[in-house]
This record gives sequence, structure tokens and C-alpha cells, in this order.
Amino acid sequence: MKNNRKMADTMEDAATTMTDHARDTFTTVNNSMLKALEQNRVITQNLFKAMQEESLRFMNTRLEHNSRAVEKSRECQGISQLITLQHDWLMDIARDYAELNKRFGEVLHEMTEQTAEHASDMVADASRVAQKTEAAAERVAAE
Repeated sequence: MKNNRKMADTMEDAATTMTDHARDTFTTVNNSMLKALEQNRVITQNLFKAMQEESLRFMNTRLEHNSRAVEKSRECQGISQLITLQHDWLMDIARDYAELNKRFGEVLHEMTEQTAEHASDMVADASRVAQKTEAAAERVAAE
């Protein structure tokens, strides 16, 4: 009877320990996933904010250039001046779009760097989780 009770206590302790380790592992994995989701949300939010700012800057630049072209068109005294004005206007468009593409590229490059930094953090977290899980499994096996 005593042996049965002792064996039941030992099995109960082992089950409790395994449950605790499983709960700890699940909590660690869950926290890692939540951290990764939060980091991705922040990166995406920053990306959209930067793209919005660049788009607004581009639209303001285009409005200024278009307004300047309209004002200059009032002073045109012939077809050659009008063609020159149109040429200048088209060159402004090309420069503005090139600048926009350059700025978008810079923004995406910055976001890629941030993502790479966060990815290395996530890999380190996953490695720690794996080590904890392995250590817990070894402890349970030893008991």
C-alpha cells in the first residue's frame, strides 16, 4: 500500500512537473509570437507613415510645379515659348517622379534593415525557447 501511494505521488509529481514545463514552454512561445507580431505591426505602421509623408511631399511639389507652369503660360508670346514651357514642365515631372522613386527606395531600404534587425532578435528568442524546452525535457527525463 505504501509503495502504491509512493508510486502514485511520484507519478503525480512527474505529471505536475511536465505540465508546468509544458505551460512554461507554451507561454514562452506565445510571448515570442506576440513580440514578433508587435514588431511587425510597428514596422508596417512606420512604413505606411513614411510612404504617406513622401506621397504628400510629392503631391505638394507637383502642385507647386504645375502652378508655376500655369503662371508662366500666361506670359507666353508664341508657340515656341509655349513648347519650351511644356518641355520644362515635362522635365519637372520626370525629376519629381525620379525623386519620389529614390525616396521610396530609401524608405524601403530603412524598413528592410529594421526587419532584418528584428528577425535576428526573433531567431535569438526562438533559440532560447528551444534551449529551455530541451533543458525541461532533460529534467523531466532525469526525474
